[in-house]
Amino acid sequence: MNQDQALALVAESGWDLQQTADKIYAKDPSLWSSDPAVQRDIAAFLGWVDAPLRTRRLVPDIVGFAEEAKTAGFTDAVVLGMGGSSLSSLMFAHAFPDSGGLKLHVLDSTVPGDVLRVKRSVNLKRTLILVASKSGTTIEPLAFEEYFFAALQEEVGRNAPSHMVAITDPGSQMEARAKERGYRHVFLGEPEVGGRFSVFTVFGMVPAALAGLPVASILDDVCGLLESHDTHGFESGLFFGVLAKAGVDKVTFATPKHLEGVALWAEQLIAESTGKNGVGVLPLATEPLGQPESYGPDRLFFAVTDGSHASQPIPGPVQSPQVTAHIDSPQKLGKVLMWLELATAAAGAVLGVNPFDQPNVQAAKDIAKSELVKIQQSGRLPDVRFDIEDDILAISGSNGQTVGQALSAFINQGQIGDVATFLAFLPESPQTTAHIQTMRAAIRDRLNLATAFGYGPRYLHSTGQYHKGGPNNGLYIVLTAQDAEDPAIPGMGATFGQLKMAQAIGDIGALRANGRRVVHVHLKTDDVERALAQLSDALHIASAP
Repeated sequence: MNQDQALALVAESGWDLQQTADKIYAKDPSLWSSDPAVQRDIAAFLGWVDAPLRTRRLVPDIVGFAEEAKTAGFTDAVVLGMGGSSLSSLMFAHAFPDSGGLKLHVLDSTVPGDVLRVKRSVNLKRTLILVASKSGTTIEPLAFEEYFFAALQEEVGRNAPSHMVAITDPGSQMEARAKERGYRHVFLGEPEVGGRFSVFTVFGMVPAALAGLPVASILDDVCGLLESHDTHGFESGLFFGVLAKAGVDKVTFATPKHLEGVALWAEQLIAESTGKNGVGVLPLATEPLGQPESYGPDRLFFAVTDGSHASQPIPGPVQSPQVTAHIDSPQKLGKVLMWLELATAAAGAVLGVNPFDQPNVQAAKDIAKSELVKIQQSGRLPDVRFDIEDDILAISGSNGQTVGQALSAFINQGQIGDVATFLAFLPESPQTTAHIQTMRAAIRDRLNLATAFGYGPRYLHSTGQYHKGGPNNGLYIVLTAQDAEDPAIPGMGATFGQLKMAQAIGDIGALRANGRRVVHVHLKTDDVERALAQLSDALHIASAP
């Protein structure tokens, strides 16, 4: 399907652009459902539509806090969170890193190597720790909070609370604990704004201000967009939704390196909002770009440009539908984020889903919690059975004489429309990413399959809903490894490595319970780079039929 055909399909769909825009700006839940009970549920989460207008009134407090933190001698800020509570910070940290504020770091991984990397990258005596969780009960931020609070107590003693900031919704256990301990500040979010739509609340704007971004002008520009009832976002949303119903449901992002965080943020927003009831739009962030012949007919492209040579062009001449956004300033970034929120809401309406719930996320959490209880009781990891093992690799869920043969057979069953998805509970590093990107490119080029990649447990709070609730088109490769070091989580009776494995096992169980195709590949070493190189070398991908 080319661009002209795609536009014609949208025009013929019967969806009225202005009517869609009017209903969303009016917070009318009837756009998504005619069921009164569902409408009540949806209405409770439509605060995002005008959240920027309310947050604009908080700018003096937010900016004042950021200036006070810098004056107090803080040089770094670490955001501890998952999903919507951290992905916006990750995006801001990389998009405009030299904005004159504190250096922003993000921890959204229970993998021991990641926890230790973040801790060792900062001087805790000059670091502000922000723990962010809307519910205040999400297990990862709770573990991070206790670990870093204990580390601060060792480093600065009774001054530890003055290094801590909580961002949470009113009435949460986190709010109560922060006030009891005397944290430096507690910022309260809005319960009527879901996590993935929270970038224009304190969850996004406080870290942005600390990083030195001009939050006042960002919010002014976004508020101007809303007050003018701009329809650009809705055009993209109808485009996404109508094309997804026609089988063009993989949105491939092409971005400059420093704007990859935009794609990761959009990945959660779109996938978690639309991936349910067997349908969905799947954003593909950070997939290596290839030649036109590498792509199947299920693709559309979203190009993010910044006017520089670093912008990645869409592979041409790709005969695929395309959307383009230009970001060359924090203010432009703000507008694009708002357009994407509006687009996601509109796409959900076209697909007939409630974009503001996540019905399939809890199952993986429940299994992980059960496994964690076993760990706490026994003091060790649960036994995991593998079908095939060698000296460095093990696999379950596929057949073959070797691990490489088993993984190759699993992937080679893919058909056009499927997605080969790497879910890596591994320490995040350029080397690990490069090995997985090499395997993604080989699969795409040989089989014309879309490929996805997420570090765990980050993806559980991002694309995890789509994996279990969206179309059953995934080939899921869950990767785990041994840990070189494994710090304990204070007060939890477990280590980060044990929590990580409980989460991986939990997601494998939830995927299988939902009838998904999944293999578990375990690297029997902490030398992740060597093991991934061996796995990549052993992978033999057949040519597309």
